[in-house]
Amino acid sequence: GYAADPFAYNVCHYDKTRRRLYIFREIHKVKLSNRAAADLIKPEAGGARITCDSAEPKSVADYKAFGLYCRGAAKPPGSVEYSMKWLGRLAAIVIDPERCPRTAKEFSEYEFERDKDGNLISAYPDAKNHHIDAVRYGMQPVWKQRGE
Repeated sequence: GYAADPFAYNVCHYDKTRRRLYIFREIHKVKLSNRAAADLIKPEAGGARITCDSAEPKSVADYKAFGLYCRGAAKPPGSVEYSMKWLGRLAAIVIDPERCPRTAKEFSEYEFERDKDGNLISAYPDAKNHHIDAVRYGMQPVWKQRGE
């Protein structure tokens, strides 16, 4: 979240009985240090576990050092496809557009990649999906339970 890509953080609630995901808080900033990010997250997270992008182990270590209960997301082969399909199978994804405008925009505009003729192909583009990734990471303990 320091250079061109933004720092993206979301607060979600999953209703397992109704298979509904509620997204009701986002933080979206660029050029944010890990210390500043931790200071923004602490009041939001309380003692809840946070799942971070594991691509930057130093950032995960920083967040832990700053007092957050966090871990890096597991990224085994196929996890993007599985988690995106899990999101697609939910009965509803309810996003508060007032508190989560960027998240709502990403979820409403995200689509498969297209081939040279403009036809949709079955591939998940890794662009304009910062909050989608944040939600996938945060929901990982749920979707990793195959069959959920």
